Amino acid sequence: MNAHRMLGLSLAPPKEAEDRGISSRTSDLITTLQGQVPSLDPSSLFDLIGSLERVKAMALHKLLAPKADRSLSLDTGKYLTVKEVCDRYGVKAKWLYRHKHQIPHSQPSRKVLLFPEKPVEKWFASRKCP
Repeated sequence: MNAHRMLGLSLAPPKEAEDRGISSRTSDLITTLQGQVPSLDPSSLFDLIGSLERVKAMALHKLLAPKADRSLSLDTGKYLTVKEVCDRYGVKAKWLYRHKHQIPHSQPSRKVLLFPEKPVEKWFASRKCP
């Protein structure tokens, strides 16, 4: 099975993409990514997959969020990984997983947990000590 199919990605050629309503800029970005993948080392591929999961989470959030919430979701900016939240706020990953239901987060798949930067920053600021 192709890697993009395993990841749930549809990497359609530019013509097919335009037929489905994908902008030419988006199509160009996909084509560029496809061209770069063979030349990346394995550790860079993990970073790429993580970045693609962030984009996927943002797109899903935009699609699924109620209309009133969509404007707020655009202001969240960057999504942080578990490691980034732990490093930034001095908490352990185990603590973060235990308390994720209290913290704004997105879980686009079973193994990926992402935190919108600004809402998480506000959440930690409202707490004295995690």
